[in-house]
Amino acid sequence: MPEREAIVERERRWLLPAGIASVAGVALVLATFGESAAAVRTTAGLAEKLRDIDADPTPLVLASVVQAIGWLLLAVPLVFLFKAAAARASRVRSGLLGVVIVAPIFLAAGSLLGAIAVTEAAGKFTEDGPAAIQRCLDRQAEKEGTAPDDPRATCEEQAARDERTSTSVAGIETGFGLAGLLGFTIAVVYTALWGLRTGLLSRFWGSLGIALGVVFSFFTLFTLAWFIYLGLLLAGWVPGGRPPAWGSGEARPWPKGGPLFGGGANRDGDDSGDGVIEGEAEEVEVEEVVETGELTEGPGDSDRGEAPRKRKKRDS
Repeated sequence: MPEREAIVERERRWLLPAGIASVAGVALVLATFGESAAAVRTTAGLAEKLRDIDADPTPLVLASVVQAIGWLLLAVPLVFLFKAAAARASRVRSGLLGVVIVAPIFLAAGSLLGAIAVTEAAGKFTEDGPAAIQRCLDRQAEKEGTAPDDPRATCEEQAARDERTSTSVAGIETGFGLAGLLGFTIAVVYTALWGLRTGLLSRFWGSLGIALGVVFSFFTLFTLAWFIYLGLLLAGWVPGGRPPAWGSGEARPWPKGGPLFGGGANRDGDDSGDGVIEGEAEEVEVEEVVETGELTEGPGDSDRGEAPRKRKKRDS
C-alpha cells in the first residue's frame, strides 16, 4: 500500500506540467508546420522558395528552432506515461525508455539541420543557379521536339532540387530525420500499448494511440491531435476525469465490455463498487411436470400467447 501511495503522490506532482508540455509542444509544432525547413521539399515551387529564403532566412530559422522546441516538449508526456506504466507493470521493457527520450531529440535535431541545409541550398542556388539553368536550357534545345512547354521553369526547378539534395549536411539531416521518425513511431506505439494494458488510457484512446503511432510518418497531424488529448488527460481537463489506474497506483486494465472512453470513474480514480448494481432479485419458479406427464404453463407463457407445452407419457 505505501508503495502505491508513493507512486500516486510522485505522479501527482508531474501530471499538470506533463499535460501542459504536451499541449504546448503540439501548438509549437503546428504553428511552424508550414514555415519550417521540413516544409521546403523538392516539389513544385522550390526555386521561388529558395530565392525568398536567400533574401531573408530569418523566418525559416526561427520557425525551425520553435518546431525543434515543440518536438522536445513532446518527450515529456511520452516519458511520463511510459514511467507511469512501468511503475504498474513489471513487463514493461525499461530499456525502451531511451528510445522514448531520444526519438523527439532526433526530430528536433532534424529540424535544425534542415534549416541549415535549406539556407545553404538557397545561397548556392542564387549564386550557381543561373549557370545550372543555362546548361539545362542548352540540353533541352538539343532535344528537338521533346522540350517541355516552359523549359526555363522546368530547368529552374531541376536546379533547385539539385541544390536542395546536395548540401553538405544533407546526409546527416536525412539520417536524423529517419531515425527520429522510426524512433517516435516505436515510442508512441509502445507507450500507448502499455498505457492501455495498465488502464492508464481507455480502450478507445489507447487503441487510437497505437494506430496513429504506426502511421505517424504519413499522418503526422492526426498523431499530434492524439497528444492534445493526452495532455488534457494528464492535466485533468478531460470530462469524467482520469481512469482509475491513475488514482490507485496499480494496473487496472479495462475489462471487455467496459467503458469505451474511460468514463464512469471519478477524478481521483475511485471505482468503488466494481460494477456491482445494488437491488433485490426474485427467484423465478421453474416449470413443473405434473403426474399426468403434462408440462404446466410456465411463467410468462400466457403473456406471450404460447400454448401449454406437453410431454408424452411413457408407457409403464
